[in-house]
Amino acid sequence: MEKYQHYINGKWVDSVVKGESIIVYDPATEEAVGEISCAVKDDVDLAVESAKKSYESRILVDMPPMERANLMRKIADELRKVSKEGGKILCLENGKLLPAAEFEFVDAANYFDYYSGLTDKIEGRTIPVNSQVMDYTIYEPYGVSAHIVPWNYPISMLARSLSCAFAAGNSTVVKTAELTPLSTASAFAKAIDNAGVPAGLINIICGYGSGAGNDLTAHKDVSQVSFTGSVKTGKAILHAAAERAIPAVVELGGKSAAVVMPDADLDKVVNAAKGAIFGQAGQICSAMSRVIAHKSIKNELVGKLANLATSLKVGHGSEDGTELTPVISEDQLQKIENFSRSGQQAGASVAAGGNRVDRKGYYFEATVFDDVQPEMTIAQEEIFGPVLSVLEFNDQDEAVDIANGTEFGLAAGVFTKDVNQATKMASQLNGGQIYVNSWFTGSVATPFGGYKQSGYSREKGQEAIKSYLQLKNIGIQL
Repeated sequence: MEKYQHYINGKWVDSVVKGESIIVYDPATEEAVGEISCAVKDDVDLAVESAKKSYESRILVDMPPMERANLMRKIADELRKVSKEGGKILCLENGKLLPAAEFEFVDAANYFDYYSGLTDKIEGRTIPVNSQVMDYTIYEPYGVSAHIVPWNYPISMLARSLSCAFAAGNSTVVKTAELTPLSTASAFAKAIDNAGVPAGLINIICGYGSGAGNDLTAHKDVSQVSFTGSVKTGKAILHAAAERAIPAVVELGGKSAAVVMPDADLDKVVNAAKGAIFGQAGQICSAMSRVIAHKSIKNELVGKLANLATSLKVGHGSEDGTELTPVISEDQLQKIENFSRSGQQAGASVAAGGNRVDRKGYYFEATVFDDVQPEMTIAQEEIFGPVLSVLEFNDQDEAVDIANGTEFGLAAGVFTKDVNQATKMASQLNGGQIYVNSWFTGSVATPFGGYKQSGYSREKGQEAIKSYLQLKNIGIQL
């Protein structure tokens, strides 16, 4: 079993405390696939100290914008080069499809390419005060930026925030998810190293959230935090950031609804569901976890969705033809089972699935619940598994009320052939992104974030970079 290390100050190193490590398992086989050093407080201190020294050296801050852009494009090139190697590791530790795992490195490269184009466009402005004063603003990085990344898309989500922070001139410390640290500590760090990133600008450690994560967000030399994950953990990070009066970018959970109007193309809904709730075994923050269907087409749609669910091939992410992969862990599998039981006990009907798959690994059947009522737990709480709840509505106002009737607001969608109806409903739905007749229509350039308990920050697009910059005003007496 291969042993992996932290990447601190341009070198791969073990934990300060010898013997501290985390075993990582393949969720498809339940077999160990790697061991990685586990960060304790001293490791966090070393990583933050490395980032702080690199920031204070101003090597990135004073680097000409086009030079910084070139360096970011080198990182992108190296990420593409390690996509095959890194994808294999990510497939094993996460369970996702191998092509999807390889694409995460390509997606990460796209983020670095995109934000490399903004390095020379971070512009202030002049402000008229009077004829005796020259007044202007400039944007500056915060300093040491901490990034706590999730296990479901560990490479893509890391690059999403890291590329932004780097383009803005920050030095960074990354804490990987303890369930999926291997691809980040190996292939991603290798790409950073091969690109010639100066030592200390990007540091990568692995540790538990309750240990290294808490130590990192509470560290006196961390000036800004970025987090993607659960609402509970996100709130804890916001509290820690508030204690020190530092900014935090948080993208949290979701319970996203697709409203299906009577004129909708039902095949489009089914095609969307295949990737949006059954892809990645439903472990997607903006998953299409609720379908709110008009009563006139609901039964037909449920039948189509059930046929899809039962037709999906279950298997390891590296096997050809696999469509439904495992969930990340036994704990997650048990949570999904509990949700499924609660739905049945509350009166929802199982149109497909509803149980764990009878085989080795953490597999749960692609599940479709019918007759779901808005107040049921399965319609209110984020399950983070391949479980779709179908609810019924009579008119558009009721559909909007049901869609908006949770504490979340990450995404939402509408399926209809009437563009006027689509635009009207898009303005009424609570969500940071609204999809029409499809799902996941965005790109690196489109802003992403939530309403309500799904968070208030925005990642991706030009809007995101200002979360990693602070504004300074300068007035000169002439």
